[in-house]
Amino acid sequence: MLLLSFFALLAVSNGARILGIIPTPSFSHQIAFWPIWKQLSLRGHKVTTVTTDPMFNSKLTNLTEINIKEGYNIIGEVFESLKTVDNPLLVNKVLRQGFLRISKLILDIKDIASLTKNETSFDLVMVEAHFPEFLIYGSIYGCPTVLLSSLDAINEVHGPMGNSINPVTNPDLLLPYFRDLDFQARLISTVYVCLEWILGYPQYMSDRHKVLREYFGDDAPDVQQMLDNVAMLFVNTHPALHGFRSMGPNTVQFGGMVHMRDPQPLPRDLQTFLDSSVEGVVYFSLGTNMLSKDLKSKEFDVISQALSELPYKVLWKYELDDIPHKPGNIKFAKWLPQQDVLRHPNIRAFVTQGGLQSLEEAIYYHVPVVVLPFAADQEQNAKKVEFRNIGKAIYHKLTGLDKDQLKDAIIQVITDPSYRKNTEDLAKIILDEPMTGVEKVIWWTEYIIRHKGAKHFRNPNLDVPLYQYLMLDILVFFIVILVILVLILVLVYKITRRLFSLAIRCVKHKTE
Repeated sequence: MLLLSFFALLAVSNGARILGIIPTPSFSHQIAFWPIWKQLSLRGHKVTTVTTDPMFNSKLTNLTEINIKEGYNIIGEVFESLKTVDNPLLVNKVLRQGFLRISKLILDIKDIASLTKNETSFDLVMVEAHFPEFLIYGSIYGCPTVLLSSLDAINEVHGPMGNSINPVTNPDLLLPYFRDLDFQARLISTVYVCLEWILGYPQYMSDRHKVLREYFGDDAPDVQQMLDNVAMLFVNTHPALHGFRSMGPNTVQFGGMVHMRDPQPLPRDLQTFLDSSVEGVVYFSLGTNMLSKDLKSKEFDVISQALSELPYKVLWKYELDDIPHKPGNIKFAKWLPQQDVLRHPNIRAFVTQGGLQSLEEAIYYHVPVVVLPFAADQEQNAKKVEFRNIGKAIYHKLTGLDKDQLKDAIIQVITDPSYRKNTEDLAKIILDEPMTGVEKVIWWTEYIIRHKGAKHFRNPNLDVPLYQYLMLDILVFFIVILVILVLILVLVYKITRRLFSLAIRCVKHKTE
């Protein structure tokens, strides 16, 4: 312990220069990293972040934030497109095209371009896993790199880290499967992985490399090569919720509701509404990406009718003032402090789109959920909710929303105490850790800085040719040996039979 304390003090006294690049224009993605930037800066490190959602905390004097909020203009179009896409291959294609547009937009920003033109240097570059092309800044500054993900990582990130990408036990997060896959699901998951690795992944790597050559010249390093040199991957997962995946020591799971903040007082009118709703309140919010204001009129009507027939009050995050109709038991608000709302004892259930951060907040405050998944990882998250029995899910993309189905699901998770009990038990398991998720990330970040990387954690399987990893040459060797032995046995048998036949003839001849 004394040695660990010494290293920690040494890291603080010799504050490192850290560049963090988190391009995804999504508030829920960004807040998962806020505690990390805060703690790194408080420990004496000079942290520069590229983010769509700066903290604007004047007390963090070691934190410099480059605002790239322009990315929101693109992500809105991406999520609108995803509403009508159900094929996971097409979902991946839409996301990748959107991410490439965001990358080019960011690289055109003057403050980003200046990162390579001034005399600033960095000791570590931390990049969001969805945008590995920005690992190029590690090559530019000659420093170690790490990847971070505010949710589970996709296969194209787990693969280069040497982690398991088994399509049966660990389906890609864009697939609507989790545990106990039937034959059809196993087949789809396997075909998806094969098509992605044969067609989608190489094409996306090529597109990324074209972007790098466009902005950094023809000598820009290959993205796959930069992925192979990543020191560590931080993923916001926990096996109690996300299930087990075989991973090496170069992957650190920091899931544990890391973005949870200290309670804040509610606005007076909201506090009064929740306090007076002794019959209970259903909280409805579709998060920061799939907004309620973007619901189709028919979807809004179905949801509104279902909520209006509940024997509870309803608090609905709806981002417009112009609301088609307002049932008497529903209070609408354009913005709500979600964590503080879920903390209120009168909240009985949470209707959510199934974003990971929303689920974590519900689990933390022991609120059962009803999930209405729309896009990306939300359907798989819904499957996890059902598997853990902490709520219900309604898969509406193909069949549409049904009023009675939604109403019955909400009533069931409220009236059946097992859902809240399971949520409480899950929260206890996730939080029962020797270190918080943020502490894990900080410790391993400083470890990489101290040792200038972590090559000793690299999975040796990555450096072995596929035929050797699958032991195909060994298998062929034994097959050849077996064939030779069989041929020898056949030859011996034929010779023996021939000799035996000759011997019998000789005996008969002598007898005659």
